[in-house]
Amino acid sequence: MRILRWAWIGSGALLPVLWRPARDTYLFLPINGAGLGHVSRALAVAKELRRQKPEARIAFLTTSIAVHLVYREGFVCHHVPPAALLDGVGAGSWNRHFYSCVAEAITLHRPRTLIFDGSAPYIGLQRVMRRFRAVRYVWIKRGLYKAAVDQGRLDDQLRWFQNVIVPSEFGEPSQAVAARPRVSLVPPIVGMGFDDLLSPLDACARLRLDPARPRVYVQLGAGNINGIADVQARAVRTLQKRGYQVVVGQSPISLRATPCDEADREIVDYPNSRYFAAFDFAVLAAGYNSVCEAVALKLPAIFLPNHATQADDQTLRASMASRMGPFEVVPEFSEAALLEAIHKLQQRIEAGEVFSSPDANGAALAATVVINGRS
Repeated sequence: MRILRWAWIGSGALLPVLWRPARDTYLFLPINGAGLGHVSRALAVAKELRRQKPEARIAFLTTSIAVHLVYREGFVCHHVPPAALLDGVGAGSWNRHFYSCVAEAITLHRPRTLIFDGSAPYIGLQRVMRRFRAVRYVWIKRGLYKAAVDQGRLDDQLRWFQNVIVPSEFGEPSQAVAARPRVSLVPPIVGMGFDDLLSPLDACARLRLDPARPRVYVQLGAGNINGIADVQARAVRTLQKRGYQVVVGQSPISLRATPCDEADREIVDYPNSRYFAAFDFAVLAAGYNSVCEAVALKLPAIFLPNHATQADDQTLRASMASRMGPFEVVPEFSEAALLEAIHKLQQRIEAGEVFSSPDANGAALAATVVINGRS
């Protein structure tokens, strides 16, 4: 099987292709099925790239169903359905389809640089890389893989790329990523800045909240990997018993969105973090975007890690972030555990605990690497 796989990957290099890339053209390839992490990070870098290089032509191809969010930011976007949503389609068939779609997008847009944001390069992408050798390939490779993930195989896959950008995590030791040729460690990549936030009064007005009463934001993910409705409802009820107004953030790509009748308000927006100034604190899943936005935008939070992710170690991320300011972690949800975390968080807020997050946003440095090949 391995011999057949490598033969298929290598055969792409034998195809007769009279093709040359266009200058200042970039194709972003974020891989997403269940959440918004990869596509949000790619959008943050693409917007910064556009700011640094206004003449750049930028296109997207993604497996995320959030295509409309990419268009909303002003970028053309192609879509490939993720394998998880195609019943009865095997990995081989999906990779052939993925290869064809990426190859067609490259032929159409003629990118000089392809920026891949995903956990690992699929063999369909590897075949593209063997065929389109004139393209420069960049991997935005988020860390914090679970212990079960084969790190040796991931390290071996670095050789496919001319540049690798590793967005760091808040609270992560600076030496956590070993220095390697062509690997650039950048600060956490955050899609929102303080200038993008609504004012507290404006956010309360839009959400129809009473600014004189305490308010909490709850966002436990899209629910496409694991069911969140029960935990979400229990968390909302627990907060309301303590007198909080509760706003639940629903993901714009939730496949099975269940209305939270218990909540005072629901919002389906992107990014929901624009409303952060309205809240005293948040109860959040521990995905990359949620944690980085809470820390960077200085919103106290209680993190509920999702243990059902395939590769992402949300428990470790939440634990590291909890050292950056008034943040608490509930490793296993229960109403008693949530109440204890609320009590501890309130004590830290009332004690005036400061946030230690840096002001630098890794999107700017990542865009510089994409443009120049170095920071």
